[in-house]
Amino acid sequence: MIDNFDKKSISGSIPLNNPDNESNSKQRSVAWVNGGKVYVQTTSPEDTVTIVPCPEIQLFVNGEQITKPVELTTADEISVNLPAFTEPGFVRVHVSPDKMSAFIDIKPDVLNNYQLEDSPPAPKLFLKVKHIKTTTISETTESLATLLNKSNISYGIDQERVNDIIRNTSNGMVLVASGLPPSPPIDDTIDIVFDKRKSIANSSETINFKEMQSIPSVSSGDVLAIKIQGQLGKPGKNVLGQEIRVNEPKRINLLSGFGVQIIEDGIKAIAQTEGLPVVQKSGTNYIISVDPVLKIPEDVNVKTGNIRFKGNVTILGSVENDMSVSASGDITVSNIITRCTIIAGGNVTVKGNIVNSEIISGGFFVICNTLKPPLQELGKALENLLLAGAIMYDKLPPNTNINFGNVLVLLIEKRYTNFIGLLDKIQKMFKELDMKLLGEYDHKLQKLVNNLHLIKLVQYQTPADFEATINELNSFFYYAARHEKNRSLVDVNVVLNSVIKSSGDVMVQGAGCFNTHIIAEGNVTVNGVVRGGVIEAKDDIFIKELGSEFSSKSVVITAKDKKIKITNAFEGVKVQVGKMQKVLEKKMTNIEVSLDEEGYLQIKNF
Repeated sequence: MIDNFDKKSISGSIPLNNPDNESNSKQRSVAWVNGGKVYVQTTSPEDTVTIVPCPEIQLFVNGEQITKPVELTTADEISVNLPAFTEPGFVRVHVSPDKMSAFIDIKPDVLNNYQLEDSPPAPKLFLKVKHIKTTTISETTESLATLLNKSNISYGIDQERVNDIIRNTSNGMVLVASGLPPSPPIDDTIDIVFDKRKSIANSSETINFKEMQSIPSVSSGDVLAIKIQGQLGKPGKNVLGQEIRVNEPKRINLLSGFGVQIIEDGIKAIAQTEGLPVVQKSGTNYIISVDPVLKIPEDVNVKTGNIRFKGNVTILGSVENDMSVSASGDITVSNIITRCTIIAGGNVTVKGNIVNSEIISGGFFVICNTLKPPLQELGKALENLLLAGAIMYDKLPPNTNINFGNVLVLLIEKRYTNFIGLLDKIQKMFKELDMKLLGEYDHKLQKLVNNLHLIKLVQYQTPADFEATINELNSFFYYAARHEKNRSLVDVNVVLNSVIKSSGDVMVQGAGCFNTHIIAEGNVTVNGVVRGGVIEAKDDIFIKELGSEFSSKSVVITAKDKKIKITNAFEGVKVQVGKMQKVLEKKMTNIEVSLDEEGYLQIKNF
């Protein structure tokens, strides 16, 4: 209980300091509140003032509680009780369900006090109170640390945040500890190395939409896929100090299918043959294989794009106008081809008609013959550079910073000035030729020549490094020599207004060929008719019917030690063996044309 009445003031013995109050006191009896105390002043002992209590306080007059307005004199005993109470707070610890966060949930103590409001002198005084709240924390940093310890919080405590709770009299949930999350593992991945799409290097280049669809194909020895091994994660720790384990990374197995070898303890997949690379995923297994045959189940047209493939190609439809198909292996077309180009490193088989087209089999032989002269010239230049460079390199002082590549650059700039021009000539030929027909030497040759430019010559540290490049070039000549001996075959049915070139034999099994030029390194066999055009072979030629009654100009040419056999030959056709030739003056049957022992052309029956 608080007594807020000054008894002297009640008797009126305390003077008023306020001039207004003083003037009022000379005129009437009044009561007022100042500084939390009630003052009463009357003009005579019998005069009264009225005091109206408020509900928040307890007003006692002469020991009796008053709840209604009351008239007082200076003789009355008055006291006022002002309520004061404390709302107790709390402090507790919360841990998140995953035990990775700890919070202190705190509510400070609230001290509630009431104070009488000042009121001016008045005959009727209405008592009013002011509610005053004060928050306070009885906790200390030490007591909070003890509380955390009792809750088993031992890791990741942020002491500064704990101090702030006390310093700022915080209210509510405060994060005071955080666990260390585990770093996740990195799973195994497979890097598919071979290109899946052809990219356009320069947007300013003219786009040939027939070349937009690129089919991936690889050579023997190409890297197809690389397994990138995952890494273990690092364990974490929760706010209770308990270790959080991490899962093992997901493991992937790199397995080999047909035409593929897995090396380096399961890390790399290497092609062992030419063809179409195929990736098959089964669970955690990646099976890499190479299909040596590319099957096109439809026509080759603008939709499919031109076909460029390392391996064999089988086309179940036709090859439409202005399209081209090239492969390092065999090419088989099930339907017709019109006004297009077919180039195979191996054999060509066309089951439908051939119209206004060019067919080349044994394209490897053609490309090798084209590239051999400049590459042989390059080989001689490299040997000269090696010899001259080795002499200069040996004369360098010991501990010099000049490597063999620097010596080569100097020689090319000062003495072998035509070397760069030769490289540019060869690279231009690479762009013009269908290099895929070279199989595994497609990229090998291009990389070899590219590494001989001045900016890259500095990679050669010693003469031995440079000699290895010469050996690699020589290995191409050995490779070409082995494959040039393989005779190819063109096997067709009907040919019109076309050109056929073969490094081996040509066989026309259907109705025959019309106004067609055939060039073969081996035999030519036509089981039907030959009307118009030229047939050239370096081996024997057999034709069922040559020429026509309408004097179509047909020419057949073979080597001097070979022969030409014709079942039916019409008047006006030309036959040539070696340099000896003859135009038939009449229709002849079952003739064999060759040279006799003296080198003269002879025609006899068989």
